[in-house]
Amino acid sequence: MLKNVLIYSVTIVYTISIGVLSLAHLTKVPELNTGFDDKIAHFVLYAGLCLFWFMSFHILKSKSSLLLASLFSIVFGAVIEILQGVVSIYRTADVFDLVANCLGILTMALIIHTKKEVIIKKL
Repeated sequence: MLKNVLIYSVTIVYTISIGVLSLAHLTKVPELNTGFDDKIAHFVLYAGLCLFWFMSFHILKSKSSLLLASLFSIVFGAVIEILQGVVSIYRTADVFDLVANCLGILTMALIIHTKKEVIIKKL
């Protein structure tokens, strides 16, 4: 029970954090100097988002937890990109950010699908 509450709480905090970071004005951001730092960050953050929501939906006994997690993550990413273009004066909407989000989500969904039994056993 406590583990379930912890997983769900981390999922909510992680989701809110992505939303806030996506709309806030960030001045000091660590760089990898790859030229694709922003896209790598989107890929990794949204892969994590998909994993956390998969775990949360699974502990809620949803039979379609992977599908729901993937769809939620994609919709969340799209909404954030729209909000960046509409309400943020510091950020702009970028279709390539959405592509990076979706690639991260789909990669994580593939990993979860192939390793689902191991992941579920660990929960």
